[in-house]
Amino acid sequence: MPNILLDNAHRIVAQGREAAERAGLKAVFAILDTGANLVAFSRMDGAWLASNELAIAKARASVMFQLPSESLNSPLQIGQSLAHFDHIHSGGLLLMGGGIPLFGEDGALTGGLGVSGGTPDEDAALARAAIN
Repeated sequence: MPNILLDNAHRIVAQGREAAERAGLKAVFAILDTGANLVAFSRMDGAWLASNELAIAKARASVMFQLPSESLNSPLQIGQSLAHFDHIHSGGLLLMGGGIPLFGEDGALTGGLGVSGGTPDEDAALARAAIN
């Protein structure tokens, strides 16, 4: 699989930081390649230190499942089987909003972006803004 190029990763991070500033948030951005290896990382001044690991775990989930991490987070329903972990950090994956897979023009996975610093909904919105 082709991996995300560093210049592309830096562009995504810059767009994410601009979106965070507009939203009044201080966030962390992590971009991983297709092997879930760190390619680019940026922590805005004043962002929570805990967000460092959370952003990486969200990016890792999006690479491993090739889906936005928020789509892996279905509500727990009593009496129903649980097909995945719900809202827990396990094995380096975090299944809540803020992770998004990255695809090339040919549709092949190139990596994943993880964002942490706000609520899961805010992080998901920042991730979408970063890649648009």
